[in-house]
Amino acid sequence: MPRIRTIDPHFPRSPTLSRVSREARLFFILLWTEADDSGRLRLNHERLIDRLYPFDNDALSLLPLWLGELEAARCIELYRVDGVEYLRVRKWRQLQAPIPHPTRSRLPPAPHESHEIHDESPRMQKGRASKAIRHENAILDTDDGETGDPNAITPERLLSDMDIVLRKARRKEAPSSADMRCMELAGRKVGLWNSRGAADSRKEAADPEMSPSPAVIRGLAVTRE
Repeated sequence: MPRIRTIDPHFPRSPTLSRVSREARLFFILLWTEADDSGRLRLNHERLIDRLYPFDNDALSLLPLWLGELEAARCIELYRVDGVEYLRVRKWRQLQAPIPHPTRSRLPPAPHESHEIHDESPRMQKGRASKAIRHENAILDTDDGETGDPNAITPERLLSDMDIVLRKARRKEAPSSADMRCMELAGRKVGLWNSRGAADSRKEAADPEMSPSPAVIRGLAVTRE
């Protein structure tokens, strides 16, 4: 049955959402109300449209596009068990506040769910800025089910997110300071730049083979939060 869900105020700033259309973002949020307390639901196109878009005649034809966008962006996982299609919302425990008395799911788990569930932490506790920055980008972007390490941060993944920020800058869409700070911290973790950032004039010259430093990002206009 449908459930009341919550939306974290940091959710709209997740870099993952920049990879999907505005319509797919709304559909993603609406999906939460149909998912059970484990983030799973049976995928019935007609039933979903009837519940989520009762006044939109074109929604049924657009549904496959939205599902494709969300799956490509790793927001959801689509799977089939015994000929029945299911959908799982990834990073469910980070997207939803802890449920006091969750109902045990009657639906089969998704193939990659076992990799993720042991490392998912409940929704963050507000207070420390560093945790807020981490959570804002950890909602979906660090999921790497194929490697078996949901929290893996690779140089390739980080550079991909940097490309998104740079493309926004070219369109004169200023990236947030939280986005930039998160990428700087992640870059230090994977060794793309030194611990104080290449912008520090007291540091030795950067390795010419090394990827762009945080100074590249800091040079862009940013929004204050």
